[in-house]
Amino acid sequence: MEFLSAPRILPGLPGVGNFPHQFSATGQGKHREGLVVEFCADESRCWVGNFQPGLTKFSAVFADGKGLEANVLAGGQGYRVNTVTGELLEEFGGDIESALEVPSTGCLLLCSPTDFELRQRGGGVVWRSRRISWDGFRDLSLHGGELRGEAWMFDDTWHPFTIFLATGAVEGGSYYEAQQVEER
Repeated sequence: MEFLSAPRILPGLPGVGNFPHQFSATGQGKHREGLVVEFCADESRCWVGNFQPGLTKFSAVFADGKGLEANVLAGGQGYRVNTVTGELLEEFGGDIESALEVPSTGCLLLCSPTDFELRQRGGGVVWRSRRISWDGFRDLSLHGGELRGEAWMFDDTWHPFTIFLATGAVEGGSYYEAQQVEER
């Protein structure tokens, strides 16, 4: 099936047309405007989703290569939906602060305030890292099979870390208590 266009974030709920599909991880706010996304399989089959946000300000939409499913991140809350039917396939996250596509794996790398999760686009967790930071990351970049960046420490310093994308193993970071437990 060829899609007319990629999913598109709208500036707000449309004033005309069919009622939007409502998505809420908590069941709350289904009649409040959230992240509004339009999906069109062709000119006659379009629908709008209203996705209630999680705990952050990060929002994005990542469609799979065929356009049949999409991962919608609304204010840190993740929803995997069927882009043709509007069916909710999975909910995840809640505190996602950023996401990177990992082209070599076809996966999404999700960043929370303290750790990372590599997810298959079609659903399912590949791995979740140990806690790396006390509360935040900066200077994230992909280098081949590694994610590098800096993790925040409560004394307002930044500590380098590396995640090996094949396994989720971590070197460095600012949260050492988790490392001490693993080493025992």
